[in-house]
Amino acid sequence: MTLEEHLKKMREIDVRDIDPSTLVDIKDVRIDTSLPVGQRLASVLQQMNGNPYFFRSKGLVVKCSFRGEGRLQEILEDILEHL
Repeated sequence: MTLEEHLKKMREIDVRDIDPSTLVDIKDVRIDTSLPVGQRLASVLQQMNGNPYFFRSKGLVVKCSFRGEGRLQEILEDILEHL
């Protein structure tokens, strides 16, 4: 499965089907700005158990959605490039 296919699958999960105990608390995600962008992206995805669309924040389950022309991978790479 390609990264794009994986992200699409993760995006389509219904928030009601998520077990909150499996989600990472966003405050625990660390970004190593010394890494190249691709490695930062891989690190973030790994820390978020492969699903950047869902996380916990102060005990709440959060589902992110992205609207626009860019793919999530491109958006995350752009964000991580500027950290």
